[in-house]
Amino acid sequence: MGHAQWAVSEFVLAHDAVLNGPDGMRLYVIDRPLKQREFIVAALTPTGVQDHLFRGVQEPNGVTVSTDPVRAATTVTRRLLPRYEEALAHVRRKAAAERASATRPTARVSFAWQADGTLTATTDHPGAAEHLERTGFHRDPRAAGTFTLPATLTMAERDERLRTAALQLGALGTDVSIGHAPSSQEQPAAATRAVSSLTELAHHATAATDLQEVAAVLDEMLHPATGALPALEGVLRLAAARAADTGPPALRSEFTASFNRITDRLKNLTRDVAELRLGIGEIATLTHAHGERIWTDLLNSQHQATRTVSTAATASHPVVANSSAQSGPRGR
Repeated sequence: MGHAQWAVSEFVLAHDAVLNGPDGMRLYVIDRPLKQREFIVAALTPTGVQDHLFRGVQEPNGVTVSTDPVRAATTVTRRLLPRYEEALAHVRRKAAAERASATRPTARVSFAWQADGTLTATTDHPGAAEHLERTGFHRDPRAAGTFTLPATLTMAERDERLRTAALQLGALGTDVSIGHAPSSQEQPAAATRAVSSLTELAHHATAATDLQEVAAVLDEMLHPATGALPALEGVLRLAAARAADTGPPALRSEFTASFNRITDRLKNLTRDVAELRLGIGEIATLTHAHGERIWTDLLNSQHQATRTVSTAATASHPVVANSSAQSGPRGR
């Protein structure tokens, strides 16, 4: 209120008045101390608004007006009311946001370490789901609301992703819980999935109808407990160990070198499949966010650009038409 507050606190007022306007707006009018034929007009808090909503809101200062009604109204309209309305709009936005947050369901995310060392996250909140995807989690197409980290991450990398996601979600007001999935003893009826064979993977791949299902096939290949690639790597390591222990002494070093080369190639294949999975996951996320039409629009725009470039190239390099007529004098 500026000098209006100074006048109220330092002087005994002879009389004052409160003017009520639309939308709860109120103006406080007092005599200006030590100045005759002048008044001070200040904005008052609207009725029904809680005091804490004014924290951080710049309140308008009062203005001094003369006893001329026209000039006084003009001064208030130009200098006080715009700042008053701006402050009230800010307060109303804060009140609306507070009401919305009170009625909005609390986001909850449950992280669970599985028995095979993988990390899963479950949530039914759209905002929390988007945040999980931004921090490296992928949707599990086999279970709605479930997210997993890439199987190629090390345990330390999974711990780091978990800490980052949990801290960021907690800062946003999300209810975060971290625990371990029930063990097999606690779930006697749960069936253990066998290692996926290459035939099964081929069948799943040919049956895939979208990128999410293709990503699921790749996840199946890379799964550390049931995937074909980790299982094959384990078989090769066991065979290499047996060859080194029981093979002919003269050939043990060659066996070891051969198995090491095969294992390295398998690791490279696993890395390539993991990178392919990440790429497909990114494309699937982009498609999910923007819709299938994004690819139609993109291909159409690229085709149009190609046609434009081709037309321009043709115009700048005209083709000379072939002619059967020969140069030189015509025959008689």
